[in-house]
Amino acid sequence: MAEDGSSEDRTQAPTGRRLAKAREDGNVAQSRETQMLLVLGAFLAVFSIVGASAAVRFVAHMHGLIEHFSTPIDDMASIGLVIRQAMTEGFLLMAPLVLVSLVTVIAFSMFQTQFLFRPQALIPDLTRLSPFNGFKRVFSLRNLIELFKSLMKFLVFGIVLYVIASGTLNVAPEAERWTVRRLTYELISWFTYATLIILLVQAFIAGLDELWTRHSRIQKLRMSHQDIKDETKREDGDPKIKAKRHQIRMRRARHRMIQSVRKATVVITNPTHYAVALSYESSVAAAPRIVAKGTDELAARIREAAQDAKVPVVNSPPLARGLYALPLDTEIPQEFFKPVAAIIAYVIKLKTPRSRA
Repeated sequence: MAEDGSSEDRTQAPTGRRLAKAREDGNVAQSRETQMLLVLGAFLAVFSIVGASAAVRFVAHMHGLIEHFSTPIDDMASIGLVIRQAMTEGFLLMAPLVLVSLVTVIAFSMFQTQFLFRPQALIPDLTRLSPFNGFKRVFSLRNLIELFKSLMKFLVFGIVLYVIASGTLNVAPEAERWTVRRLTYELISWFTYATLIILLVQAFIAGLDELWTRHSRIQKLRMSHQDIKDETKREDGDPKIKAKRHQIRMRRARHRMIQSVRKATVVITNPTHYAVALSYESSVAAAPRIVAKGTDELAARIREAAQDAKVPVVNSPPLARGLYALPLDTEIPQEFFKPVAAIIAYVIKLKTPRSRA
């Protein structure tokens, strides 16, 4: 497909084949912001279910460790036990959050790509090692737009977090008198609230990014009139080759019809413009079958083949025109039974030797 044409020439929407080919090449609409939204939502859900209690338990164990930090521990087994407890609590706190984030990323990527798997993507591409190509990618319009989006997102998140943090300053003097347990719950509450607000902001950003990602992909896949013509030619084949193949098929079909005429029961003509060959075997079919038909030149060839094979040729213009309108290789309908039966009876009578007087 022509890729070197000006983007101004590509004014047509991409065809289904173009979109399918792009998907096979790994070009699918993937919104990073939507992925981040789902990860953040899954993170908040898991943290609300199991993370909060794990955080309280972690802080309680770490508080006990810090309180005894000034007390020398000579027993290496006790030191190892403290370290293992701290690592275990840290793992129990972080493992569900990391696991759900990883599963969400993988599941969403598979859903967005409709379970597309491209083994060829694992093959190293040496062209990506080119400094010039790398420079073009870094300073491409797409990357500049992504950079601008990231800066704007961090600015919005910074403002949101600043507003939330400013609200906590009012209770800062009271926090000095709080127990560790209450302080932990307050921090968890603030963290959940801040994450929820960020989640709502991220949902708005993801909605805009999803629209932009799909629009940008379609714009890049737009085609020119020449692109569509080239694709049609590749899909349907060269018209000259198609015409030649059609001629070959017609020639073979006519040859088969002529061979069928040699085994026909009778040929009904117009007498020159139409010719229809009928085959009738009472033991095989209930009605005569049209085995060949043609007009003008082909009708003449049918008559010649019938004469060579000594197949009776009967002149009946109205009947010939009526039978010619019927599909090839089909039994005649009931409305033609009576005239055709009369002709076949006449033909059979001609073929039957006269009884001697």
